[in-house]
Amino acid sequence: KRKAPTPEAALPYYELMGRQVEHMVRLVNDLMEVSRITRGKIELQLAELTLAQVIRDAVELSRPLMEARKHTLALNMPDASLAVEGDSVRLTQVFANLLNNAAKYTPEGGTVEVFLEQGDHGDAVVRVKDSGTGIPAAMLDAIFDMFVQVSGTARAAQGGLGIGLTLVKSLVELHGGSVDARSAGIGH
Repeated sequence: KRKAPTPEAALPYYELMGRQVEHMVRLVNDLMEVSRITRGKIELQLAELTLAQVIRDAVELSRPLMEARKHTLALNMPDASLAVEGDSVRLTQVFANLLNNAAKYTPEGGTVEVFLEQGDHGDAVVRVKDSGTGIPAAMLDAIFDMFVQVSGTARAAQGGLGIGLTLVKSLVELHGGSVDARSAGIGH
């Protein structure tokens, strides 16, 4: 807005805004449907897609938070052509939620890494690793429950309701996958 770019120079920004508006509309709809999602009563729009592109789309959505927190983001996707059948928008939501959580709970200047690889059985494995505050062992399973937040993290949650990871788990399971969290505890 301050630069007042020419229409040609502004086009990529308009396209970016258009994609983000589409995602925001879908996310708002998700919040309105949260009970349906958690009960598995949602219809996925399945198509073959490249998982690396889905992750790049999620990074685009999470970039403002990452930049605001001065995080270093590393993408490790040696098999960028790894294809899966899935709902692109829902999977983008999954990875954006994971990246946003990593950004929220990682101190300023920290590191967030994404790893994409093919698993032993031909499945896709995506890991999001951060240098964040850590999770107590007793909370590792509970963080995927509705409205659960780790005690003492309200400030980092930035007003979040504790539904992001519930949506992640529900959407991943609807795609036939699984999700888990690992941490050596607080501070790790």
